Amino acid sequence: MKPDPENDNLFPPACMPRRIGDLVPQAWKNGGGLTRVIVHHEGWRLSVADITQDGEFSRFPGVRRQIALLTGAGVRLCLSDGTERDVARVGEILTFSGELGADAVLVDGPVQVVNLMHPVSCACRMDVVRAEGARGFDVPAGAAVLIVRGNWVFDGASGQPQTGRAGDFLVLPEGAAGRLRAEEGSEDALLYCIAPA
Repeated sequence: MKPDPENDNLFPPACMPRRIGDLVPQAWKNGGGLTRVIVHHEGWRLSVADITQDGEFSRFPGVRRQIALLTGAGVRLCLSDGTERDVARVGEILTFSGELGADAVLVDGPVQVVNLMHPVSCACRMDVVRAEGARGFDVPAGAAVLIVRGNWVFDGASGQPQTGRAGDFLVLPEGAAGRLRAEEGSEDALLYCIAPA
C-alpha cells in the first residue's frame, strides 16, 4: 500500500484509528471541492470528499467509482447518460463509470461522501457492515475501514485492542489482518470496509 504523502500515512503496526478531520484537505481536480485522501495505491484510491455546493464531478476515463454517504442529508448525481442517482442514506453505495459526467445537487445542505476510485482492470469493493449483522468480522490485510456510527473495537497483531468511533478511519498494512467488532451498546453501529476484491 502506498500511503498518502500529504498526510504521512505510514500506519504503525498497532493500527491506531485516526480522525478523518485530521487529514490535510486537498482541492479537487476541477477545483470544485475538497477531499481528504486516506489511501493512494496504484490499484485504488480512497478519500472523503466535502461537498458544500452544487457542482460538477471530474471525469476519470477507465475508472470505476463508488461513493457512499458519510454525513449529511444526501446528494443527487445527474449523470451524462441521462440517469439520476441518489446517495440519500448512510449504508447505500452508488457505483458508476468515471467516464460519465456527473453534476452533484445537494438535497439539504453540505455532505461528506466516501469516494472509492479504481481502474476497471483492478477489482476493488466497498462493503457496508452493520452491528446487528456482525458480532465480529475479519478485516483483510491492506483494507481500509471508515466508521460512520457507533464504536468499534479492532483486535490486531499487537494484542492491544483499539477502539474507533464515528469519524475515525483505520488502514491495515499489507500482511496485517485483524478483526473488528461493535462495542457493546452500539447496536446501530455501521462502517464501510474497502479492500481489493
